[in-house]
Amino acid sequence: MTKTGFLRRLGTVLVTGLLSVSLLAGCGGGGGNGTPEGPKQTKVAPTETFKYGNHEAKVYELTGFDLKEKINTFSLAVLEKEIFFQCGKKPLHMGKVTLNENDATIADFVDLGECGDNNSIAANDKVAMWQGPSSKMVTYDGKQANINGRWPGQIITKTGRGGIAGREEFYYLSGKSLNFAKIKDGTIKDNKEIVKNLNTVSPDFQRVQFFPVSSDETGIYLRCIMNPPGDNRRIPVLVAFDKDGKELHRYEGVPGGRRDFCVTDKYVVYGDNDGNIRVYDKKSGKLIGDAKVTFRPFALCTIKNNEILIYDDINKTLYRVEL
Repeated sequence: MTKTGFLRRLGTVLVTGLLSVSLLAGCGGGGGNGTPEGPKQTKVAPTETFKYGNHEAKVYELTGFDLKEKINTFSLAVLEKEIFFQCGKKPLHMGKVTLNENDATIADFVDLGECGDNNSIAANDKVAMWQGPSSKMVTYDGKQANINGRWPGQIITKTGRGGIAGREEFYYLSGKSLNFAKIKDGTIKDNKEIVKNLNTVSPDFQRVQFFPVSSDETGIYLRCIMNPPGDNRRIPVLVAFDKDGKELHRYEGVPGGRRDFCVTDKYVVYGDNDGNIRVYDKKSGKLIGDAKVTFRPFALCTIKNNEILIYDDINKTLYRVEL
């Protein structure tokens, strides 16, 4: 055998050997760690889509667990991939399911116990919170629910109705006042009144009642129903306040509608019982567009970024919407 032929044969042997080692290491997958590599999930097609301005939103009906005999809620909250809602009738209980974003399914329903007759559920990136029996505050850390002190009021959360602006800081409504506080180890501390009476912030607010929607680094968002002078229509309005209680923007829903708003990274979204969807640019306050969906939006909540959760109270169904 010539020297050149020997080198070619040696190269072939080495390549074959390396390939065999590679294949053996790949048996069981997982990059050679012995853990089988699961099948890659394929995202399902959206249930429907809708246009708002020049944008298209994708809607996914969350299947996999039938909520019809469970969910009975006026508000939603999301902690990581867990969705919280009130369930049952009397007494109400707090329930949760786990969201699988890849294939638009929910699973693993858990009854977290009796809750108070209060529609506010809150969540930050550490805990979910709600009112328990006897006006106690319940916090859930992903493993268990704990009772910690007294429920402070209607909490304004980051991800849903009520929303926590950061890990410890949050805002809440107590009567007509807007308040700031911190939560640590399930205990409310450092309470501070920001606005004593929200009805005095603007002459337009004299007879309105505010309800919590969300808060983030850009502001505090509260919804209300307004009756403009000379106009008999009831108009749902989301009002954005800064952290000192100064009004920043107003976002109007469809006149006559009475449902919900949610706030994402870029948008303010309105939905009502007639299937109307209205999307605003959060920063500028400008209307981007109106749309219609085939289901009934009753409660809205932000999941993350610009993904939202919508609850249809007639069909007892949850939808995930990618804006």
